[in-house]
Amino acid sequence: MSVTGGQKPAVRVQANPKSLAALGLSMDDLRTAISNGNVSLAKGSFDGPTRASTIDANDQLKSEEDYRNLIVGWKSGAPIRVRDVADVVNDAENSRLAAWVNSAPGIVVNVQRQRRQRDRDRRSDQDPAATTGIGLPAAVELTVLTDRTVTIRASVADVEFELLLAVALVVLVIFCFLRSVPATVIPSLAVPLSLVGTFGVMYLAGFSINNLSLMALRSPPASWSTTRS
Repeated sequence: MSVTGGQKPAVRVQANPKSLAALGLSMDDLRTAISNGNVSLAKGSFDGPTRASTIDANDQLKSEEDYRNLIVGWKSGAPIRVRDVADVVNDAENSRLAAWVNSAPGIVVNVQRQRRQRDRDRRSDQDPAATTGIGLPAAVELTVLTDRTVTIRASVADVEFELLLAVALVVLVIFCFLRSVPATVIPSLAVPLSLVGTFGVMYLAGFSINNLSLMALRSPPASWSTTRS
């Protein structure tokens, strides 16, 4: 499963080059001040004869106001803070990455099948939105954008129908040409039994029944009808 389009909240600092130049600062001074004031490192340790303890404090800046009050430098004994040389706003971590669903912002969750798992294993009467939406807040609306199992199930159903139709046509053609019921009964039993045997071999070999295997099974009835006729 992969998640795309999610915008993580972040605090963005938009520097003003003119204000920095007027106060004798550079962009690198602003970057260094933000980096040094937003760290999470151990402050020291206590070492004893039987126990040692580490002093830890989290200096990470979390709010917009914390960044505004951060000191960048000093001039004439007065502190120069970030708010004096930059605009601090709450925004997304990556403003160029987003997802929309019907003109509304959203998050796209791509769910892929696991290895050795078939797309048709999910029940046809099961609504993905009804099951995966359990536990979500009431304000969050879950919508299924695409579902590959619908087209896969429809294509497999078409192939199954064509396979049964091909068997029926083989038996009908043989009966029309031979005009003999005993001669028609033999291929009418041989064709389904050969298909059952083929499925048995596929099962023992570990093969799955998919569109390619079903389409491959549609060609033998035509050759059987030609041979028998």
